[in-house]
This record gives sequence, structure tokens and C-alpha cells, in this order.
Amino acid sequence: MAVANIIVYCGEGGWSVKDVNRFSDTMSKNRQWESHDGIELAKLVCLTQEDESLFYNQVTVKPVEPAYEGFWNTIHCFEYGFQQFHGDSKVVVLPQPTVALDLVGIPLLESAPERGTTENAAKTISEEDKQMVKDQQLFPIQQFDNWWNDETDMSPFWIGVAASTGRWIFNEFTESYDTIVEDYDSNAYGFQQYLECELEDKLFYLNHAHGINAPYSPHDMAKQLERNEIWESQVRPWFSNDDDGYGWRGLGGDEEAFLFEYDHEYRAVSRQCSFITFEGDTDDLESDEYVRWWML
Repeated sequence: MAVANIIVYCGEGGWSVKDVNRFSDTMSKNRQWESHDGIELAKLVCLTQEDESLFYNQVTVKPVEPAYEGFWNTIHCFEYGFQQFHGDSKVVVLPQPTVALDLVGIPLLESAPERGTTENAAKTISEEDKQMVKDQQLFPIQQFDNWWNDETDMSPFWIGVAASTGRWIFNEFTESYDTIVEDYDSNAYGFQQYLECELEDKLFYLNHAHGINAPYSPHDMAKQLERNEIWESQVRPWFSNDDDGYGWRGLGGDEEAFLFEYDHEYRAVSRQCSFITFEGDTDDLESDEYVRWWML
């Protein structure tokens, strides 16, 4: 059984074939499919109507009949997760094109417990919180903080849950779909706002490393430099803070580096960050040299 079952939607409003293959390659480069002794670590499932032959061998392609509008078909990822995997299996839904960087295996290996439980959580949870999760029957969820803007509290680009929690999210979404499409934008931020506004009182966010996920806007260095400044105030203070149980996680990296370094002889992307999610058009992503040199 895979430790992390990563599920993406490829189609209108979702990932492109190139996006999926690009992510697959970055996982391969970081040797995340199986351990050196053959134990499966991760599985990548793509729900799509595209021809299977267009995808790399590491991608498990499953046909889907889109039942919703554009991006909202991402909800099928949760549906597939609870239908195909055991209830306590970890399902990771990536709503927007992403690539994997160094140390990606750590968050992939971390457990997302089922409803009402905190057993096997990656980091220590206080006895008070454990009892609260049990008494209120909360759904543990693995997400990373949104440190770069105020549109959401948590990053809209990574949702890790037990497959049984995926069932609950899917059922809640389908029951309110008509209202959701009227109230929320049809993108990853809109879906995250839905989670935080409508479902958050039933969620329990697991401890996580700060700065593990970062957005990147292709061909816009000014935006990246702006995010460097935000990184300094919102992420760097956590490097020496043990409250979350993580602190600086970039083993072998330079803790003093900015998030994105453009003119340093050995720094590139901070090793605190393991996932880059692309905002904007990804069709011509390879023409951004920084992306090509340091992320792909």
C-alpha cells in the first residue's frame, strides 16, 4: 500500500498533461516512488479524459466523467480516494500544478489520521487537543500555512487527509455544490475558502513545517522578489521556533538563503521549501530559465 496516494485532475480548469508529467518527473528525480529496498512510498493518480498514452509510466491514469464545472471537477479526486483506498490510507489532493523539490518525502510520509483520532500523527499533539479531536469527532487534515497572502489561512495547493475524510469532504461539497459555485471562485483559492468558511469547525490542522509550499509566478521576477521579503517576515522566524516541532528543515541547505536566489553562486530555492506551485500560465513554463534550472 502506498504511503501517499497523490491524486490530480487533468482537464478543463485543472492540470494539463504537461503539468502532470512535469510533476511526475520531479518526483522521480527525488526518488519518491519507492524505497531502495522496493517498498512503495507514493502513487500518482491522474483523473482525466485524456489518452493514457500521453502520460509518463509513473502516472496511473484513470478515466473520469466530469460532473461539475471546470476546476470544480477536482472534487472527483476525493471521490476516487475514498472509493479506491482503505479509510486510513493517506490521500493527497493537489488542486493546482506543482513540482516537488528536496525533502519532499518527509511530508509525504507523514500520517493524516482518521476522524476523531490522532494516533500516528507526525508530531506531538497536546493531550488537550487529542481529547478535543476525540470529543468533537474532528477530521485531522494536513495542510501548510499560506504565508504569502491573506486570501486564505492555509495553502490552497496541498490537502492531505485520510481517505475516509475525503468521503466527508466530497459529500459535503456535492450537497452544497449549487451554492458553492455562486459564492466561491472556481480555483484553488476558492476551494480553500470554502473549506475554511464552511467546514473548518470540523477540521483539526496537524502541525506542519512553515514555508514548505511556495507559489511561483513564471516570468515575473519582481513577484518572486516581493515574496522573498514576505518570506523573511512570515517564514524565517519559524526556523528557530520549536512550537510546531519542525523549525529549520533544510538538511544540507543554507538556512540564511532567501526563498529564491537569483545571483548567488550556490543558492537557488531555499531547502525549507519542498513544493513549488505555479500561478498563471504553465504552457510555456520551460522558457522561464529559473524554473528550468532550479525546479525541473
